[in-house]
Amino acid sequence: MHSIGNIRHLTKVVGAGVLASSIGIANAEVNINGFASVGGGFYSGDKGSSSYEGFDEDTFSGDPVNKIGLQFSTQIDEKVSATGQLLAKGSNDYNIEAEWAYVTYTARDNWDVRIGRLRSPFFPYSDFLDVGYAYPWITPPDQVYRFLFTTVEGIDTLYRSNLGDWDYTFQAYYGRLTDETVISGEEVDLDLQDFAGVNIVFNRDWLTLRASYNVADFTIESPAALETGLLTPLRGAGFNASADALEMVDEEGVFWGLSAQIDYNDWLINTEYTELGVKDQSVISDDKAYYIMLGRRFDELTVHATFSKQEDDPDTSVFEEIPNAGPTAALRAGAVGQVADSETEVITLGLRYDFAAATSFKVELSDIDFKADDEDGTLVAFAIDTVF
Repeated sequence: MHSIGNIRHLTKVVGAGVLASSIGIANAEVNINGFASVGGGFYSGDKGSSSYEGFDEDTFSGDPVNKIGLQFSTQIDEKVSATGQLLAKGSNDYNIEAEWAYVTYTARDNWDVRIGRLRSPFFPYSDFLDVGYAYPWITPPDQVYRFLFTTVEGIDTLYRSNLGDWDYTFQAYYGRLTDETVISGEEVDLDLQDFAGVNIVFNRDWLTLRASYNVADFTIESPAALETGLLTPLRGAGFNASADALEMVDEEGVFWGLSAQIDYNDWLINTEYTELGVKDQSVISDDKAYYIMLGRRFDELTVHATFSKQEDDPDTSVFEEIPNAGPTAALRAGAVGQVADSETEVITLGLRYDFAAATSFKVELSDIDFKADDEDGTLVAFAIDTVF
């Protein structure tokens, strides 16, 4: 049986793929491997908190957990290979999308260059974020893994070497992403340009350290409700600076993160800290997030506890141009409400049982505290994860 103690090995296995079958096509061998997660959960909130991360209140929801993916890879020659990945998720109505589609050129044994549609490498689990079997939770803590986009279309390079007793991997990438996302229940366009970053991972025995720095110029279409309900009235009243601050047009974003992973004598400690900064005020507020997980492995059984926190720190000074009295008071309240403070703390207790080869059962209980809104919620969820 597999255990979470093999997670460092698993990340390599998942990244490279667990060979399921080979098909000869035009003298090239196509390797196919896959992964799947099935499960669901119940969410209960107070004071009108009706949902959390896709789980609806007092109703069983499977869509946030259910997914299936297939990865295809072929070695074209000794230097060039091609990789693609198709994914269908319940949270996306099971529409099949190409998460990966890239060609790899191996310049040297320790140096790769990849071109195409890649996973944006914000986090330690980015490359296998959808492969539930690769980590202890049902999903990594949402307070840290909170982005609207997970891919980049461009080029990256990975260089692997060692420094004394440490192994390290350096990655740099550059590209663009044009896609659609959902904001306030509405599908809108997003465009990230000069999307670039670097990250480096150091590994020695039971300790893995990682640092990541990413930048992008981005534009995200405003939902119609925001445009007609607030932006147009603000401009009509002459408060153009406030309207500009709420529009996500030609923004400059910076995201960086640090992480550490320890797997020592059946004890597991994972922690990440991230910050997102936006140069000009927008509906995407500057925020900070982190989590720390402590786990203990007992053969095929692993128990873990995680504390995670995310908080926004918006600068609302731009809205001081709007008088907070008379007919403009409602406009000011609406503008400030778009970037209101938010702070969420979550405590999760979880259990993972590796009951079969490459298959695990997980169950979690999460207590969610929406501190800014003085609301609380509870989520009970389970999942069966497998790779094949």
